[in-house]
Amino acid sequence: MVGSAVVVGGGPAGVLLTYLLARGGVAVTLLESRRDFDRKFRGDTLAPPVLDYLDTLGLAEPLLATVPHTRAHTFRWHTPGRTYTLADYRNASRRHPYYALIPQARFLPWLARQAEVLGADVRMGARFRALLRNADDRVCGVEYTRDGAAERLTADVVVAADGRSSKVRQVSGVVPTELGAHLDMLWFAVPRRADDAPLSGLDLFAEPGSALVLLGQDDTWQIGYDIPAGTLPEVRDQGVAPIVAAIRRAAPWLGDRLDALTSVNQLTLLPVRITAVDRWTEPGLLLIGDAAHVSSPVGGNGINYALADAAEAANQLLEPLLASSVDQARVDEAARRVEEVRRPPVDREQAFQVRVEEDSARRLRDRDPRPAGALRVIATIPGLPRLVGRQTRKIRIPAPLPAILSG
Repeated sequence: MVGSAVVVGGGPAGVLLTYLLARGGVAVTLLESRRDFDRKFRGDTLAPPVLDYLDTLGLAEPLLATVPHTRAHTFRWHTPGRTYTLADYRNASRRHPYYALIPQARFLPWLARQAEVLGADVRMGARFRALLRNADDRVCGVEYTRDGAAERLTADVVVAADGRSSKVRQVSGVVPTELGAHLDMLWFAVPRRADDAPLSGLDLFAEPGSALVLLGQDDTWQIGYDIPAGTLPEVRDQGVAPIVAAIRRAAPWLGDRLDALTSVNQLTLLPVRITAVDRWTEPGLLLIGDAAHVSSPVGGNGINYALADAAEAANQLLEPLLASSVDQARVDEAARRVEEVRRPPVDREQAFQVRVEEDSARRLRDRDPRPAGALRVIATIPGLPRLVGRQTRKIRIPAPLPAILSG
């Protein structure tokens, strides 16, 4: 009898894992608390290695052909005095030498439909309530509510992919630790027009005392404005005018589109947090993505590390779940191997993010709009930005198992 899995959380890691397990022949159910996948101001930047991985699965071409998106070939840091090209992705991949900016509200339902075609059970509006445990205290399923009714679902493994505020993590024995909290970001979106400035799509604009990012998507510009962590009350007291003025100085061509921004209450607060947990597993349970490691928006790679978690989890869990008789010990060992493989690169990325956050907060405080000295050197030496762009290859995603490729 084929083993079963329950994935809690319909973010990028949860939906991709659901797809991969279904394609490999596992009975998998995805529980998503919301009725839709509309996630605003979340990670939308698919890195070249992720696109190459999706290409291996035969997904990249139909995704990019049918889902509207933009392609960013460089990352640029703008100051009032000059523009620094800090990374150039044109050597990062032969087939996909760019970041694809695809809103999760489009990417996730597209991928979920592919999973359903393969037999996955996708249940929207299913709110997690509790973990079920057997007599040995091993997790053996979940309790959730849907349309006001409580339901139970047993499984050989439960995977928590329900994000930075994971409810599954909260009721488990897993303990989180915050590593960095130096910045918060306020987000706002405006329509994108055909005659807008030809930016890279991944642009940071800094001036003394303020910094903002401008992300180009198919039909919108997403604007993220940095503030020191915990200072939203002070920002409210000052009103939205200083923020609007900073955006106008950075991108005056946005013109009348900023007239609609009249209150701080229109901005969406995204606390920039970097969080690790003491372990990713307990018997019958595996945490992946932001449930296991909250990432900073620095570098835009939180989504890519989450997708890499899902790829590794599928590879490790598939064989024990497809055994003629599911051995719980083998399933738990496979879950532990996911952490063994994925935790080292995640820890390195989080340590890098902590350093960048600390530097960014210091530069805001010191009113220094320039990138760090080492980054300025990169921007001045021909060829170095391309070498930096190739570093996206550190987002290592394992090749899908033959059982997934042929599924």
